[in-house]
Formats: sequence, C-alpha cells, structure tokens
Amino acid sequence: MPLQRRHKYIIAGLAVYWSLLFIATHIPIQDLGHQTGMSDKTMHWLAYMGLVFFVWLAVSPYDKVNWRMAKVWVILAAIVWYGMMDEWLQSYVGRGAEVKDLLADMIGALVGLGLLSILSFWPAALAVIAIFIFTISNLSRIDLLWDQPYLNIGFHFVAYSAFSLVWIQYLDHRLPAKVSAMKWLISAFLLPLVLLCAVKLSAYVFFERPAWFFDCITAIAGIILSTVVSRFICKTIWLESD
Repeated sequence: MPLQRRHKYIIAGLAVYWSLLFIATHIPIQDLGHQTGMSDKTMHWLAYMGLVFFVWLAVSPYDKVNWRMAKVWVILAAIVWYGMMDEWLQSYVGRGAEVKDLLADMIGALVGLGLLSILSFWPAALAVIAIFIFTISNLSRIDLLWDQPYLNIGFHFVAYSAFSLVWIQYLDHRLPAKVSAMKWLISAFLLPLVLLCAVKLSAYVFFERPAWFFDCITAIAGIILSTVVSRFICKTIWLESD
C-alpha cells in the first residue's frame, strides 16, 4: 500500500530529526548544557519528547496513542533502548553517561506519548512545537552560545515559521472552504502572535529576561512569511484530512 503524503513527510521529518539528534549527542563538546544555559536534563527530555512524537506518527500517523495497544509499549521500549545505547556510545567521544540522563529521556518520551494520547495530529504538533519554543526561549541562552547572537535570531525565525505552518494547516481543515480572506488572515496570525506574546511576557515576568527587539521582529517575519506562502503559493501541504 503506497504511503500517504502526510506519512511521507513524517518519515522524512523523523529521519532528519533523529540524525540531527544523534549527531548532537555525539559531538565531543564538554558541558554543552552549561554553554547554552539550559540543564542537560531539560535538553534530554525535550529531545526525546520530539523523538517519540515522530516515531509514533511514523508508525501510526492517524491514530491517538492507546495505552492498551502493544505497539505503544514496543515504541516506548525501543526509545528506552536507544537512550541506553546513546548514553553508552557517548563514552567513546569523551562525554559522560548518566542514569539521570536516561531518566530524563524516559520522561520526555512519556510526555510525548501523553500528548498524543489526548490530542489528535495537528493539536499535538502545535503543542510539541510550542513546548520547544517556550523551553528554549526561557531556559536557554542560545544568544550567547559560541558568541553568535544570530543563532537566537535564527531559532526565532524557524520556530515561529514552523508553528505558523502547522497552525495554518490545522485551520485549513477546520475553517469553512469559502471563508473570507480577511477572516483567514486574522485567524492565521492570531495564535502564533499570542504564543509570541505569552513566551516573551513569561520570560520577562518569571525569568527576568528582556524581550529582544530583533528576536520579536524575526519571529513576526517568520509568521508573516509562512502565512503569505501558505495563502498565496501553496494552499495546503497535506491533502488528506484528519
């Protein structure tokens, strides 16, 4: 049976994400978490939340997680096994292996599966991206990593573009086919801008971090570009509905 378009994109996304995750965990850089300003345990659960999200959807792209199904536990066991092997292999590149890292991996996997047991595909994708944005924005200092502030600007552009694209796909499945252009644009901009405001406000109130002007402008540029491309160049990326 040929793969549906959504399934192909998910498998491609899994291949890219898993490859980048493997490379990142085997770069011989000591104390990477300290350099980013984010706990390595936070990075572990965040990374494995994303990994299990892709793995589940690669196996079952149209179904929520049902904990009574054997494949849920098979996937969880596979993720735990990979986490163990990943920790072991890191010892060969000068990085330490810790049980706490493996526990963080398991927590991330459980969080990802928990989201997928409650939410359908599009809301789950939005939740995962929003968690990535909130966590990295508030708990890391990637603007200082390697003395390259452009990393932070690039993160804002890519992250908010991705969130906007997923949000627009969700809207295209929910809004009436003949909705007015103005209503569509307002709807497309609304949630990404609310997320941006919520993240920056929480950063200022709870983490005492300023809302950098260029970060906000770059995030808004990503939102606008994604919306324009989706509206006027490609009406929809995915053809099938939920």
